[in-house]
Amino acid sequence: MFFYIIYGLVKVQVIDQPKHRALLNSLLERSVYSKGLRGAIYSSDGVKIAWSERIPTLVLKKYTAEDEKKLRKYIDDSQLAILKNNGSVEVSWEQAFVLQSMGYEIIPTERRKSYGFLYHIVGSVNKDGEGISGLEYVYNDVLKGKLSVSYGIRSPGGKYQQSIIESFGENGLDLQTTINFKLQKYAYDLLSELATPSVIIVSNVQTGDILAMASYPAPEVDLNGVDVLTWEKLVNDPLKPLLNRAISNVYPPGSTFKVVTAIAQLLYSHPNTITCNGVFRYRDSKGRVTATYKDWLITGHGVVDLRKAIRVSCNVYFYNAALDVGIDKLITVAKAFYLDQKTGINLPGEVAGTLPTPEWKLKKLDEKWYPGDTILFGIGQGFLDLTPIQVLSLYNTVANKGLFVRPKLVLNEEVSTKKIPLNVPENVWNTLIDGLEQVTTVQGPASSGGTAAKSFQGFEITVAGKTGTAQTHSGPPHAWFVGFAPSRNPKYSVLVLVENGESGGHNAAPLARKVFDFMLQNGFF
Repeated sequence: MFFYIIYGLVKVQVIDQPKHRALLNSLLERSVYSKGLRGAIYSSDGVKIAWSERIPTLVLKKYTAEDEKKLRKYIDDSQLAILKNNGSVEVSWEQAFVLQSMGYEIIPTERRKSYGFLYHIVGSVNKDGEGISGLEYVYNDVLKGKLSVSYGIRSPGGKYQQSIIESFGENGLDLQTTINFKLQKYAYDLLSELATPSVIIVSNVQTGDILAMASYPAPEVDLNGVDVLTWEKLVNDPLKPLLNRAISNVYPPGSTFKVVTAIAQLLYSHPNTITCNGVFRYRDSKGRVTATYKDWLITGHGVVDLRKAIRVSCNVYFYNAALDVGIDKLITVAKAFYLDQKTGINLPGEVAGTLPTPEWKLKKLDEKWYPGDTILFGIGQGFLDLTPIQVLSLYNTVANKGLFVRPKLVLNEEVSTKKIPLNVPENVWNTLIDGLEQVTTVQGPASSGGTAAKSFQGFEITVAGKTGTAQTHSGPPHAWFVGFAPSRNPKYSVLVLVENGESGGHNAAPLARKVFDFMLQNGFF
């Protein structure tokens, strides 16, 4: 009997010691996987617009009355409540140092931060630190940190005791955007003062860089780690603050589309001089008046040629021009400017507008195409819908005289360009730009003055631009302005859209002037 007892002791303590030690160690070992910090996102002027911080987190596998008594001295009641419910709670680094010395486990966790008003561009991450929207989603693989493992031991009671190897992994790469933080903030503040759903976009016409893309309203709270109640409130908000109106919402472009009709007439017909008396009467093949279309100026614009038609935004002129050219040629020019497809901006959620054709109408509505559809198409109305970024790209392509430049949001990304598939002579571009210059420079009454001339009076750089007042199916018209400057050596373009803003000349153009003023005062030009 004694022999067996001695043998058993020798076997346990000597022969099988390595096996038992390994078992004990496995019970006491602690391996924690973690990632390096996610890379920061910067504006072009060096401001962090999304970044990560390490926040120490107290982790308890089991919450006991003894733990509560000990911890109450070092953390407050709200932290205790979170710890009791979740098994973990964020603490300060000072608290973390004390708690770790007491044997409690502290795990540094990553907290992503950004500005709410930049949500439509930057996006956000989920609870696992993976990008789920905006640039965070598009460049997730670039930004996210690399995995690592930390190794330590626990006491026999299960408390954290000692770290043997501690590693935080390799951080993700930083990303620099084309967004100018000061300009973006200024644009968003302008829209906040207006307090109605609206958009401002500013771009470099030569590189496609987006310097500002403000869509109001934005969430205005950091959506990284947002609570369920706040998220549901945002989702159910009738003003749709989560919607990026610049790329994900479509609108009738109104008179901003008249440049397409003008180019079509210059290419395929001969611009005529007409007399506008405020009304256009459509006559059928037998000379009977079958429909009447009004100009926005009831008293009319008098004698109008193409340049003046652009300047005063004469609807009657463009009704005639659209019928003169015909829907097929109008569609050809619109498609040549890629208005039937997305711009390709590197953000999720971009949609393409509707570029209606006779085939589209027949398939969609089971109706044939009527001359009235062509008349409305010529002034950017009817079934036509575009996103603000599509309208901006149209004018950037005009500014570049036929070179389409894909809009982009990441600095130093390769510039992507393509020539429009139309042979447009230099004189056509010059005629068009002449008219767009007159919009902002020729003062006078509504019958003869440029529709944005009052807003741009005294501005020292010539802007080529166009206003738009687009009728909607319900509610007041949308107000547009889009233009580029300097008109003959374009650098920057500015687009303003105010939903139900009544008049492009009265409500969109003044905002654009403020943006141009800000850029001039801050050395952009």
